[in-house]
Amino acid sequence: MIFVLTISINYSQKSKTTEISKVQLIEFIEESIVANKIADNPLVVLDEQIILDVDGLTDDQKFFGRLSIIEKGTKEMTAIYGEKALNGVILIESLPESPDGKNVEISNSKVLFFIGDKEVPETELSKLDPDSILNVQVIKTKEEVLKHTDKECDGIVIITLKS
Repeated sequence: MIFVLTISINYSQKSKTTEISKVQLIEFIEESIVANKIADNPLVVLDEQIILDVDGLTDDQKFFGRLSIIEKGTKEMTAIYGEKALNGVILIESLPESPDGKNVEISNSKVLFFIGDKEVPETELSKLDPDSILNVQVIKTKEEVLKHTDKECDGIVIITLKS
């Protein structure tokens, strides 16, 4: 995780701390595409672990945190997030409290994590060496999720390690 934070600090371009809605996130992405900082379909990452599908967010879902961009073509990001990171990465770093001091609930969705075909707790992800990751796959459709688990969840993240 320190490696990812170091890279994001070194390559991060635009940063702002605020309450972020789905509409604002889409506007931020569109502005970044127009400014030629990222390409279409950038990778959107929440707290260095959860990869988001912007269309899958509800209209009332909000984050309080810092938005930043890692520009398209940053090859160091492919070691962490795969080839899609070449389109650019939008990082959302959530903060535990809003400006008025209230605790912020980041998400109420349940995501399961797998390394290969083995389910692991989210805490295990921080122990992974980023250089050992070959691919990260996000599955959200119920049909595809059921191929991997019978547990109730909103989606799964499958991390494939290098041999």
